Amino acid sequence: MSFLSRVFGRRPAPEAPAPPDNTVVIEADVAALLVAGGAPLGRAVNDALHEYIEAKAKAEVSAEARGIPFWLRRDSERAGEIEDELRDRVIGRRSTEEGGG
Repeated sequence: MSFLSRVFGRRPAPEAPAPPDNTVVIEADVAALLVAGGAPLGRAVNDALHEYIEAKAKAEVSAEARGIPFWLRRDSERAGEIEDELRDRVIGRRSTEEGGG
């Protein structure tokens, strides 16, 4: 504080309050794209984040599905039974090969 401000009783400007933890600065061009549909910026950001999260979840599911052969993907909801079904098929084929050969 300078000498004159002490003499005339001027106080320093109060510091601006810290922004909340969930505050983010968005670049102007991104903000313009988000509000292009006419929605308020807050709602547009939330919608975009929800779409991103859903897309990531779908990408994880499809990445997981890439490891499963296409003929087994339709049976993915009953994954525990797949091994039993395959084992029964192998046993059935071996028994017909042994019995018929």
